[in-house]
Amino acid sequence: MQLIFIFLFFVNLINIFYALVCPIYRSYQRNFIEEDCHRNCKFYYVLEKQHACIGVYYNYSGNISIKQLGIIPSDEQCLISKQCILDIDPLNSQSSSCCCSTDNCTLNWQSISTTTTITTTYRSILINSTTKIKNLIIIDQDYFSWKLFLIIFILIMIIILITFTFGLWKSLRNKYNNINNNNKNNKSLLSTSIEQLFFSLQEINIGKNSIVYKGLLNHDIVAVKIYKQINILIWKNEVTLLKSIKHESIIKILSEGQYNSHLYLILPFYENGTLQSYLLTPNRKLSINQCLIFFRSLASAISYLHMGRNNNTNMSIVHRDIKSSNILIDKNELNLYLTDFGVALVLPQILTEKDFVQIGTIRYMAPELLEGVITHTHEALCSVDIYALALVMWEIITQCDVYPTTVYRPPYEEYRTNNSDGSSFATEIYDIVVVRRLRPTLIRQIKDNQHALIIRELCSLIDACWITDSDIRMNAQTLAFKLNQLM
Repeated sequence: MQLIFIFLFFVNLINIFYALVCPIYRSYQRNFIEEDCHRNCKFYYVLEKQHACIGVYYNYSGNISIKQLGIIPSDEQCLISKQCILDIDPLNSQSSSCCCSTDNCTLNWQSISTTTTITTTYRSILINSTTKIKNLIIIDQDYFSWKLFLIIFILIMIIILITFTFGLWKSLRNKYNNINNNNKNNKSLLSTSIEQLFFSLQEINIGKNSIVYKGLLNHDIVAVKIYKQINILIWKNEVTLLKSIKHESIIKILSEGQYNSHLYLILPFYENGTLQSYLLTPNRKLSINQCLIFFRSLASAISYLHMGRNNNTNMSIVHRDIKSSNILIDKNELNLYLTDFGVALVLPQILTEKDFVQIGTIRYMAPELLEGVITHTHEALCSVDIYALALVMWEIITQCDVYPTTVYRPPYEEYRTNNSDGSSFATEIYDIVVVRRLRPTLIRQIKDNQHALIIRELCSLIDACWITDSDIRMNAQTLAFKLNQLM
């Protein structure tokens, strides 16, 4: 509608400013004919109510020919006249003139009889003063037309700009008002929903930095992870990273915020719980196909993090706390989800001492980290994740239905004593992993010949991932590639 209005407005402007057409002509020859004008005239548009066409004619032996044609600022007499009626100059009977206010009227003149009374009219004054005629009619005409055109063009542009600006302002104002109204409504609904959510919470798990609850949000069951104010940096880190990550095997964040003094994350709820609790369930075994799917989903997630394919940055991310209790299982038991990114780290270009602190869970901590001899490189930090992943893979493979183990046990539990010497758990793990260089037992020979080759291949991959020398430990990309070949 606005475009139509602007178009009609322009048409009206053109009709206003260019309503009268007048020919412009000057002859410097004494003997000329009427056709000279038809070949040499210029035609200009002028203001209809402010200007008129004027013509000067000369009588050569009874033949009236055009001497000059032009435009003059008109008086009332010229505006009323619609035809070019020749008026003889009283000082020169051979010269005549006329003025009129219709298009090209000075090209069609009519003669009248000469009267004896000599009257001095506005037109005859102009004709007598040839200098004035030249100045008014010829010299400034081009300048006048271009100046008029420029003024009109600028005016049109200003009108377009004002119209566009007004339309844009009106549109943005409506959009802003709608957004504000929606935000107010959403905040009101969200506030009510969060309040109802916190009243419906049921505790699921207590961790080092947070407590996980099960709750109801808008008729959907969700997991709510609540942090104390003292752990605000861990909460911020997890929120930032989860928002930047998009991978099918990494948990998605639904919402985050603060309710009273509680910092919270709202996450999808998975009925099967953690991988550790799933494996602990009595009489539950995984098919070899499930084992391979679990292996591949974990390797794919770690490869994604280490390769730096997240949305907001191309830098690598290390999880630093990979373990079976930080992995969830979907309801169809066909995919795993890596979770708990509170201590995860986006690797900067330049590493510092604080990036290599002993962090994570002791049972899953790599030997170089336990010993404090980790190399200060990006690859070394990624290798720590791979070691922890190998222990999780061991937990999965020992619960495959073709594997000869029956009861689930956490990594290194087979080597632990009853603490008769009073040593701490950390000291025990250090002795087992660093001093004695032991790893959880892998049974490579199985009775099921159909799957014997796959089990041996998986055991070899686990060996390559938890080897003591971190420099030759398999990386996540290679692991994911080899697992895809086994599928």
